[in-house]
Amino acid sequence: MEVYTQRANPAFEAALATRTAARDAAFFTRYLQPGMRVIDVGCGPGTITLGLAQLVAPGDVIAIDSQASLIERARSLARARGQTNLRFEVADLYCLPFADRCFDAAFGNGVLMHLAEPMRALQQLRRVLKPGGVIGIRDPDFGGVLYAPMTPLLQRWLELRVRVRQHNGGDPFLGRHHRRLLLDASFVDVAARASVDSAGTSETVQRHGAFLKAQWAGLARTAVAQAWMDATQVDATMAAIDHWMQRPDAFAATTWCEAVGYAC
Repeated sequence: MEVYTQRANPAFEAALATRTAARDAAFFTRYLQPGMRVIDVGCGPGTITLGLAQLVAPGDVIAIDSQASLIERARSLARARGQTNLRFEVADLYCLPFADRCFDAAFGNGVLMHLAEPMRALQQLRRVLKPGGVIGIRDPDFGGVLYAPMTPLLQRWLELRVRVRQHNGGDPFLGRHHRRLLLDASFVDVAARASVDSAGTSETVQRHGAFLKAQWAGLARTAVAQAWMDATQVDATMAAIDHWMQRPDAFAATTWCEAVGYAC
């Protein structure tokens, strides 16, 4: 059974709150039309969801996440923004509490890579999509990651990031298989592509480094619990990220795999 590596990690949740539909759902938003009903799975703090809801109004978006604290945060954000055509619910992606064929579109960003049974999740999403409904999925693939300058500690961090994800039931290399997964789940007209998120200026390197530190705070819990490293090594890795952030030649790039398909 999978374990969400970043559960109850406030720093990581704050990083997720910087996501937007314009940036993180850009590959999918072209398929959305006013009046559609959309499900957003693994919505986190809801910042992408709000953008999707704006695009489909007067249609609506129902967003789900497994963490009640994030759902409450998303609800508060929607109230603060005055958006009413969306609803946030705590729900299990493996057992969606919705009727068959009730959504026009389904979206998931950075979700499938955490799951031990991504096919089971996709089958649930296909069940709740109307015939002709569109699905869009997006995950980073850790095989398409670049960092420079590389150091032994950063290399060790990258290796542990993969090891922790796999230990907790996820697949950090799932993105490259999106097209096959959608086809195996009986979606049709499946198209896949990739985009690259990069950091190569002082501002973007600082932002990316802050994300790495927030991510490491969650990953380190598993690494220490499994005795793969101790607290001193955890601190040394955090210091290595800090040092990388201060380098004038720092650069990072991550490949995100994106796929779209249709229910039939």
